[in-house]
Amino acid sequence: MPRWDGPTLPVRWGPGSRQAFVGRGREIEALREAWLLAAQGDRQVVFVGGEPGVGKSRLVGDMAARLHEQGAAVLLGACVPEMGTPYQPFVEPMGALISAVASGELTIDGSAGMASRRLASLRTMTGTERPESPDGPEHQFTRQLFEDCSEAVLLAARSRPLVIVLEDLQWAGDTALQLLRYLVGHTAESRILIMATLRTSAPDRSADLVSTVGRLYRLDGVRRMDLDGLTTDDIADFLAGVAVASRRDALAAAAVLRDQTGGNPFLLLEVWRELSAHGGLSALRDVDLRAPESVRETVSHRLAGLPQAHRRTVEIAAVIGEEAPVRLLSAIAERGTVAIDATALTYAGLEAATAVGLLEPARGQDATYRFPHGLARQAVLDLLTDYQRACDNARVAEVLEAEFPAADRRVQRLGYHYASAQALGYSGKAVQYLTAAGEAAERSLAHHEAARLFERAAGIADLTPARDDLRMRAARSWMRSSQFDRARQLDALVAETATGADRLRAAIGYEAASWRCGEPGGRSVELLTAAMAEVTLDELHPLNVRGTAALGRALVFSGEPERAKELGDRAVELARATGDDVLLAAALQIALQDTGSPAELKEKLARAMELTELSKRVRDPRHLGPAAYHRAAISYILGDPAGLAAARRDIATTARATGQPFWEWVQVYLLFGEAFLRADFVAAMQQIAQSQELVRSFEAARKAEGPAGLQTFMVRRETGGLDQVRALIDGSEDPGAHWTPALLALYCELELPEPTRRTLDFLLQQDLSAYRMSSSWPIVVSFLVDAACWLEDADAARLIEPMVEEYAGLNLLGGEFLAAAGSADRGRAEIASLLGRDTAEAHFVSALEMDTAMGSPVHIATTLAVHVRHLHRVCGTGTTERAAEMTERAHALCRQYGLVRAERLLDRANRSAGDRKPVDRQELPAGLTARERQVLGLLGQGMSNRRIAGQLHITENTTANHVRSILMKTGAANRTQAAMFASSHGLLS
Repeated sequence: MPRWDGPTLPVRWGPGSRQAFVGRGREIEALREAWLLAAQGDRQVVFVGGEPGVGKSRLVGDMAARLHEQGAAVLLGACVPEMGTPYQPFVEPMGALISAVASGELTIDGSAGMASRRLASLRTMTGTERPESPDGPEHQFTRQLFEDCSEAVLLAARSRPLVIVLEDLQWAGDTALQLLRYLVGHTAESRILIMATLRTSAPDRSADLVSTVGRLYRLDGVRRMDLDGLTTDDIADFLAGVAVASRRDALAAAAVLRDQTGGNPFLLLEVWRELSAHGGLSALRDVDLRAPESVRETVSHRLAGLPQAHRRTVEIAAVIGEEAPVRLLSAIAERGTVAIDATALTYAGLEAATAVGLLEPARGQDATYRFPHGLARQAVLDLLTDYQRACDNARVAEVLEAEFPAADRRVQRLGYHYASAQALGYSGKAVQYLTAAGEAAERSLAHHEAARLFERAAGIADLTPARDDLRMRAARSWMRSSQFDRARQLDALVAETATGADRLRAAIGYEAASWRCGEPGGRSVELLTAAMAEVTLDELHPLNVRGTAALGRALVFSGEPERAKELGDRAVELARATGDDVLLAAALQIALQDTGSPAELKEKLARAMELTELSKRVRDPRHLGPAAYHRAAISYILGDPAGLAAARRDIATTARATGQPFWEWVQVYLLFGEAFLRADFVAAMQQIAQSQELVRSFEAARKAEGPAGLQTFMVRRETGGLDQVRALIDGSEDPGAHWTPALLALYCELELPEPTRRTLDFLLQQDLSAYRMSSSWPIVVSFLVDAACWLEDADAARLIEPMVEEYAGLNLLGGEFLAAAGSADRGRAEIASLLGRDTAEAHFVSALEMDTAMGSPVHIATTLAVHVRHLHRVCGTGTTERAAEMTERAHALCRQYGLVRAERLLDRANRSAGDRKPVDRQELPAGLTARERQVLGLLGQGMSNRRIAGQLHITENTTANHVRSILMKTGAANRTQAAMFASSHGLLS
């Protein structure tokens, strides 16, 4: 097999092109340190930020060139502010790997079929090959594509140490940022150094990128450096290299230039170019310097010094983009000249522009020129009038369309240029190519970029039907990228103004986005009802079936469950009659949103299982997710842990297949629920944090605080964490200003009897129908039971009893695994005990059987604790041998899992019986375990997770879990604060 050395370096990074490098000693040393770690198999990522022109690209380019000389393979990718393709800046690096695989320099692991599929996947991402599936991108796996990219990079890194340079990351699209997060997260132990540059100043600063960097910064091997301007000494060193001057004169001039340029290297070079044209440092007193605002004036001055024909060459080059091929420039010049050699004229203009520093060769043999910095190109564009820019964009587009059918990023560039010239009558062409670019993004599964392109095309389209269609296509793409609010807005525009089938399609789309946002269903009902009344369709028409199902789901969210079920059942019946599996799957998915009563759970589970099979049959993972979500909830409610685990695996498959943040979010909710059940509260808190990170990637973020708050409450309730807010609660809080059930539960856990009684009365005097319609109703019932039984309020217990009886033999689950309260029979037993009914014991036995079947230490310990209370109540002030056995068993669980709430329930029960038993606690601060004390001691010495793992002979992942637990228990925000805690408590090893 031929040796793979990686692609050649860009000309501007070559030894003959590199200028003398000054300053940046600290940054260079940090990059060298990162490289040494990466070369040893510890993947490193360095984000290099700063304002435009501060030298980010120069720094990473110089480092990449030096590492290439040392034997590293270097892959370079860049982003452009317009005309870019999905997945930039990864297209060029992946293209280089595709070439290496095709030439046999690299061999993909696995069978021939697997290698062929992975190569096809990479070509799909880079736009060099269309998907084989005729059904479009929904049937492909976004995560599979990410896995293939990751495997290709790892393959290259196994061949030789790998450097990946990603320039101008602030212009990367959402899909590319997702790929970056995946790549960084799945290459931890590999010989890879990623250096990425990004602008940190407005307006280029990207909120999505800030979020991505913030999330990745928490991983091992990820660091960030922000470049400041060069110091006076750095500038003096630069002047000493380019000017004949004494050190004293260089320092004096450097101080002036530092004030004028802020130490910005690009501006410094521009100013020096002006000075050198006037005699060097001696001209410093005579030249009017007005940096940093001088970039435009400097460029204008240089353009003014060129002949008009040469100036036009530079202006057309700026309109073309970051890089301008000579062939394209010549073809454009040929259309505007008569009896003149256009190629000779073009080269003359390029040479003149290069001589004054406006352009430079980009790729050597490719005969392409580029601007030395984006600031220079932007300055040229700013000097053009709007009319001239529109005309030039039109000229570029016409030549590109007519003479360059194989041009790189052709449809994206044509869409951009024609859109920029739309005022001159090119709207139709702009819509044509923007739509084609959107379809290309769809084929690459880059839904975020596709949505933006379709929406831009819709804004230009002249004809209403075309505009409506593009808006709906944009809405579907926004849906697939989990931007539900924007999808709703576009569908609403169409549903309010369109007629016929388009109006109904838009109304269906609006409803589909609304339920995922948790929006009330009233507006969806209005739009669907109006649309279905206007359009006349056969009863079995797919659009009628989908509309009927969507209206049923909207009614669920507007408080009409009976009518919702009727329409859902009707939609499923009609879909079955058509014999169309795809339509039946869609109808079943929508109909599953019917909340239903506990008595209908088995029917709902049967539908979810049928939808699961249909999803596999039609090979559409979009149906697998909803089916699995409902199966998971029902499995927990019915007490089926195996069913819950199977459903969670299918949710993971959906998240992986679709790549949609929404389904990753749902998966994290299920993982939180499973962690909570097994009393792994560190993992549960991790899942809460991860859900918050994920939800920021789509526009339902503002609705996420409530769910996360309830999840956090449940964890802190079990671990004693609510004590931290005791000082903030005085019992006078207005129950109407909060989610009243949570306030009730908080008062109860803090043992505030009067506020608990007042809030319980407030809640029971209300109309509870709004709570009943919510998916959180079961946890509300649980909170009501807890409060009434702790207060021993028999009247309240009698009112609550029918509410909990409805869930006999089931588990109580609030929301999307926000709060798992365990067996409802425990609540039935507590109420029966309080009211002196002889059914209490049977209910307790049933509850414990359910808790044991679920394997949840939290539920088991809680049931044992309240059962002990019951036994003390029926046995008077004494105790029984059975109660003592239950107490010991519960205490053992509390000690093992840190179940503070269950332990307190036991203490209450024993206090009431006059037989309180001390709890055997380890004498370590903050509830640390012995192993955590060892880890904390080593952490306090400054050891990394890897070193701690080696010292204690455990895995690095286990070490990371211990560190997270230590941070949570000690209240430390970071490793430094944890080390201070260890020192202050004498825990340093």
